[in-house]
Amino acid sequence: MNELSAPRQFSFSRRDFVLTASALAGVGVLSGCARKESETSPEAQDFDAVTALIRQMFPHDGIAQSTYADIAVIVRQKLNSEANWPSLQAEGAAAFEAQGDWAALDDAGRVAAAKVISDTAFFKTVYQTALFEFYSHSDVWRHLGYPGASWPEGGYINRGFDDINWLPEDPQ
Repeated sequence: MNELSAPRQFSFSRRDFVLTASALAGVGVLSGCARKESETSPEAQDFDAVTALIRQMFPHDGIAQSTYADIAVIVRQKLNSEANWPSLQAEGAAAFEAQGDWAALDDAGRVAAAKVISDTAFFKTVYQTALFEFYSHSDVWRHLGYPGASWPEGGYINRGFDDINWLPEDPQ
C-alpha cells in the first residue's frame, strides 16, 4: 500500500488532552502578563500619545478608538522607515513630556498642547502621514458615507455618477 494514501491514526488520550490544554493555557496567561507589563512601558505610552494626537488632529465622534489605534500603527510603521525618524521621534517625545501626560489631558488641554507643538517637524510629519492614512481607512470611509473605490465595480459611469438628486429640478 502506498504510504501517502494510508490515513494516519493518532491516539490522543484524555490525559494527553488535559496536559496539552493546561500547557497552552499557561502560555496564554504568561503572554497576557507580559503584555500587561509592556502596556506601561515608555513605548506603549508613546503609542497612546500618538494615538491621542491623531484623534485630536482628526476628531470624528463616531469613529472607534481602535480605528485611531490602527492608524497610529500604520503611521509608526511608515515613519520608522524614514532616515530622520529617530531624531523626529526624540523631538516628539520631548514635546509630549513638556506638555505632561498627553493621553491623560482633557480636550482643551490637548488642543492647547497641540498648538504648542504644531510648529515642530515631528508634528508636521505625523500630521501629513496620518492625514493620508486616516482618510484612506475603510472604517473612516464608512463613517463618512463614502462607498469606497469605484474601479472594482466598473467605475463611476456604471454606478449612478449622474444621480444628483440634491440639485433642484430644471425650471424649463
